[in-house]
Amino acid sequence: MITGTRPARATDPIPGPPGPTVPAVLDDLVARRPHAEAVVGPEGRITWAELGDRAARFAAALADAGIGRGDRVAVLLPNGVRWIVAASAVLRVGAAVVPVNTWYRAAELEHVLGSSGVRMVVTDTRVLGRDTLAELDGAGFARPFRPGAAPGADGYLGALLWPATLDLPSARAPRPLPAPDPGDLALLLFTSGSTARPKPVPLRHGKLVRNGYEIGRRQHLVPGDRLWIAAPFFFGYGCSNALPVALTHGVTLCLQERVAGDESLAFIARERCTVYYGLGATTRNLVGAPSFGRHDISTLRTGTTGFTPEDKRLVVEELGVTEICSMYGLTEAYGHSTVSDAHDDVEVRLQTSGTVVPTQEIRITDPDGTPLPRGTTGEIELRGCVIDGYLGPPELDEGSFRTGGWLRTGDLGFLDDAERLHVVGRRKEMLKVKGINIAPLEIEELLGGHPAVDQAYVVGVPGPEGDEQMVAAVVPRTDATDDATDEHLPAVLTDHVKARAAGYKVPSRIVVLTQGQLPLTDTGKVSKRALRDVLAGEQG
Repeated sequence: MITGTRPARATDPIPGPPGPTVPAVLDDLVARRPHAEAVVGPEGRITWAELGDRAARFAAALADAGIGRGDRVAVLLPNGVRWIVAASAVLRVGAAVVPVNTWYRAAELEHVLGSSGVRMVVTDTRVLGRDTLAELDGAGFARPFRPGAAPGADGYLGALLWPATLDLPSARAPRPLPAPDPGDLALLLFTSGSTARPKPVPLRHGKLVRNGYEIGRRQHLVPGDRLWIAAPFFFGYGCSNALPVALTHGVTLCLQERVAGDESLAFIARERCTVYYGLGATTRNLVGAPSFGRHDISTLRTGTTGFTPEDKRLVVEELGVTEICSMYGLTEAYGHSTVSDAHDDVEVRLQTSGTVVPTQEIRITDPDGTPLPRGTTGEIELRGCVIDGYLGPPELDEGSFRTGGWLRTGDLGFLDDAERLHVVGRRKEMLKVKGINIAPLEIEELLGGHPAVDQAYVVGVPGPEGDEQMVAAVVPRTDATDDATDEHLPAVLTDHVKARAAGYKVPSRIVVLTQGQLPLTDTGKVSKRALRDVLAGEQG
């Protein structure tokens, strides 16, 4: 078992997090750096003082609407000033933020909003070109918020619309409000686990702040750094990593709604960004842009990235982020659990995922939970700044925790003699496509729901650039209609999934097989390992 004990460095701006909760950290920034830029986004830019003021006025309006400590408010907005202000206001009033995936369709929204018990949704009429109100209507959450109106029987107050042209959708004079405690719920994220539906992951103020501070220390961040990120803030990489990292180190958040090649390169150059937050797909998008090499992005110095050595090499050698940090983490463990130091040798950063951060402990175990010696591959388990359990029925926790507060990640790895983590495999059955976790069972159920499909199996196969792609194999029903024959079925099913799920859940390929073509185990079950080999061979 390894516990992080890295001593403070001379470059650390402050000896610890500047507050025990997110509102306390923001208050500290407002007091110490009021005129420094806090957020740059599509709607403009604001200072820390302006962020604090808008959050306080919006929080007062939320309180007048009946939102208070322990409530949950969904934020369904793209990256930008509005997202940060909305989240800051919700946290200031003592409620928890439920970041909602902007790609979700009605059925997915119904599950997330309903199971989290949100009392309000902060959104816009259209988000990233999608008719948000139509999707909310399909989910049963389109009721407009009206000040003074009584909530529904379920406590829902309605959807509060916030157009990009407004500084605030509603405001009241700032006033003292009950402060959240470090143990209070701050974020309720939904992440795909081994079940078909996303699991609710509760993240609390104190752990969020402490872990974010330590992640920033590994990057050697200082006040005035400018962190670029285009990953959606409804994912943990944004809201439970980049946001607390920026707050605890006084770093400006430079936000884009999505990574967009030439436009992103121009944005990074114009804003003189110093911190890079991008995974493999983001890096390849930038490197492959027609204008790559014509924008001065030499201000980029540090940041975090993953997952493969090639992904990291591109960041160092092509983007020139020479002090990029490699990492390993998951939403249930507050962002990152192991991070290399920005000043580590480059090969260490390319070939390992760094050492455990001081807020967590790590161990490698055999299937029975017995700790294994260094150099031996086993399951990665974490303790410390991790969740105590999922929010919901006890069965959600089954197989995820061990006695003593250890979180079972389901990922395989080993620790070397320098206590650095080497990740050698991903959690069983889970796919990670362009950095996004996807539960195969969810897609299999979607495909199996089509009347032309008898069986559906989803696996991950290596892509042309070493990434993972989601491929589905389906066995059609014998009584399939003419428009769902073997020739047309893949296109029909692609449209079927697109209409019912976020775009990233659409398989890159759908292959039609006969029952006899399915590889079986000795016990007669379909072997997904063998099926993966079959489908990988077909793409060659």
